Amino acid sequence: MAQYIFALTRSPGDSAPLRQRMQEICAELTPDLIRDQCQTVVADWPGVPAACYAIQNCDGVAIPDAGQMVIGWAVGAPEAATSQVGVESDGYYAVVKAAQDAVSFFTDQFGSRSLWYYTDERLLIVSTSQRAVVGLKGRYCRNDEALAWFLSSGSQGPFISWDREVHQVRPGQEYVFDVASWTLAERAKPGMELPDSGTMRMDEYLQEFERQVSGTLSSMVSESGPSETLLPLSGGLDSRLLLGLCRSVGIEDKVTLVNWGVPAAKGVFDDKVAARRVARAYGKPLMDLALPAKPESHDEVLERFARESEGRIDHFNAYTDGFAMWAGFFHGGFRSVVRGDLPYTEGLDLDEVQSRSHIGVEPFSDYVNQGAFPLEDYVRLQQPYDISRQQGESYLRWRDRLYVEWRMPLVISAFSDLMSGYAESRTPMVNWSLFRQYMALPDSAKGSKTHIKALWKRHDRTGVPSHATGSLRSLSDFFKGEAGTRYLDDGLGRCRERGRFSSELVSAVKQGLEQEAAATGGPAASGLLAQARSWVSDHVPDMLKAHLKARRVKRLSATTLAYRMVLADKVIGMYEASASLGEEPDR
Repeated sequence: MAQYIFALTRSPGDSAPLRQRMQEICAELTPDLIRDQCQTVVADWPGVPAACYAIQNCDGVAIPDAGQMVIGWAVGAPEAATSQVGVESDGYYAVVKAAQDAVSFFTDQFGSRSLWYYTDERLLIVSTSQRAVVGLKGRYCRNDEALAWFLSSGSQGPFISWDREVHQVRPGQEYVFDVASWTLAERAKPGMELPDSGTMRMDEYLQEFERQVSGTLSSMVSESGPSETLLPLSGGLDSRLLLGLCRSVGIEDKVTLVNWGVPAAKGVFDDKVAARRVARAYGKPLMDLALPAKPESHDEVLERFARESEGRIDHFNAYTDGFAMWAGFFHGGFRSVVRGDLPYTEGLDLDEVQSRSHIGVEPFSDYVNQGAFPLEDYVRLQQPYDISRQQGESYLRWRDRLYVEWRMPLVISAFSDLMSGYAESRTPMVNWSLFRQYMALPDSAKGSKTHIKALWKRHDRTGVPSHATGSLRSLSDFFKGEAGTRYLDDGLGRCRERGRFSSELVSAVKQGLEQEAAATGGPAASGLLAQARSWVSDHVPDMLKAHLKARRVKRLSATTLAYRMVLADKVIGMYEASASLGEEPDR
């Protein structure tokens, strides 16, 4: 539930203005809904006179100890009983280590907690926040490649930043900064290689998976105070397995169950209905919260989302109350959220177009109707990235590898960063040693979360079906109706006035909006489509679903492009404001 900043200056005498700047930046990063209760710590790094750090919203999180700042949850170094976190440690974390002669920083092997860095002739900055880095260096160098990817995919692209001078830490690398030479080097982490399939049995894996996840879950929950931990519950396997393991290890009374989403039509079996039935079967109360079916203010929702997300993703449909629910969690004393997200995905991809859609980084060239909009300049900005199948790699193994190498660090990590402003995200199933063992299973034993299903059947005795329709609306649904269309139309006009986008692009998107508004099928049609997709997910084999999906062509809707343009306009304005906040430290 914090943002972290580390800075090293070449001159120890510069640390005082640097600390003052950090204080201002932390104030800027603090969400306005919880500003009254947030605390910030800014201090010199112990034993390194030229270094300092800041933790925004520092209540209940660890400060640097033994020369390291651990962000998130790390199990520890596997090779020794020590509090030091090594590059091979399991967990859900990012780490900064600093001594007088060197600084090193890295994330876990999934990149599930993000770090960004910048260095010049006098300053090294490492932070969980792109905004913090831009603010601390005192200038914003807009990266139009990130803008292109955001418009085409709703993410900022393959390991690039909104600022050309800021870089994302890659999960397979350790970054080492030599203080004497003032140079940064990268070195590959050991233990990143994946074992061959078929070298581990499923019964062995199930036993090890249950043992490790149960132990980590127990440690995570027990570390928090009474009633401080939320467990989001849905109709899916992951959260329900966590709840079953909580009961198995005797910590069920230390977690509070919560579900949110937009209530479905009567008779629809969605995540909210499933969560109520599961909670009733366990005899536990459920915080049954509802996101608004219609927004009170489109602009307030997108404005807050732009600030909290920093432009990582466009998935604002879980925050359509303007983060009021998350502020309520914080004010209610909840300081951690134990989530069922994990590096195991479902479905199959038969080609790279499907794979790019699955990992969430789609170029404009994947859309058959890109020519309907004047996007040529953005198409040229998008550099290709390699996701090709390796020789002899099965479709299933390809899917799992790409999900971990691309979707986890680029998209899944963004959800943790979003909620970290309010509560610390903890995910006990994210464990690299377990993932490597999973990859060693025979492909026939993996399937789509086969091991999760097996353990779920062992621990869940509720009788509630394991698949339900999602209770979040699609992103486009947020703008259906006259008010939503008018908001996008006005927002596009403001984008044109500020010179963010060409008049030709704005006009084409406005025209597309009018056409889509006239052709919309309404909420009832959307609900029926969601139920149909849920039925297909339950009853059609993965390979057949993949072939059916491969026959569909991808189209970019004007509504999607419009809200991404409006969001991008807010994101760019936010970075410009961060760079201009206060005075830049003397160079």
